Amino acid sequence: MVSDLVLSLFAFFIFSQLRIISRKWSLFFLFMGISSFAGGIYHGFFETVELLRFLPWILFSAALVSAQLAAYQNVKSNLVKTIFTIKSAALLILSIQNVSFNFLVIDTILSLFGFIVIGNFFFLKSLSKYISYGILISFLSVFVVVFKINIHPEFLTQNDIGHYITIITLFVMSKGVREDALNYRLEAV
Repeated sequence: MVSDLVLSLFAFFIFSQLRIISRKWSLFFLFMGISSFAGGIYHGFFETVELLRFLPWILFSAALVSAQLAAYQNVKSNLVKTIFTIKSAALLILSIQNVSFNFLVIDTILSLFGFIVIGNFFFLKSLSKYISYGILISFLSVFVVVFKINIHPEFLTQNDIGHYITIITLFVMSKGVREDALNYRLEAV
């Protein structure tokens, strides 16, 4: 619960820093913040209300769609953007139906690594390398969860460590968003 709330504070801080320079990317950080906050509240107070489990999942899915739309904001194809939304909606529905976060993990891999990192490498070629670096850092969380690395059984579990890695991810990605916004402004001059 605490790590969810700490993550949300950092995501809100980054959102507040980026909302003026990159509205589309700032939505990713905003949804990450709201999702983390909702997750912290759920885990801290409402775990008995099963339906509330899905609110952070829905918001996280919105964050993934926002990141893809931000990365592809200069691509004129509505089909690509529709595919992002339908893919994430389908995986979110599967997550909720099966009460399994694993479908959202799949969406995270497809969205962030597949469409953003690999998509930028082969197709976009315009995003800051820091956005890709941040996403690649996030996969350390997978290592922590798969190998169930816990430092403290109550206060620093695998999920907590994953949340702290995500904070690093968000900061590195935000550096890339800032770099892209600056480069865009310099090109406009």
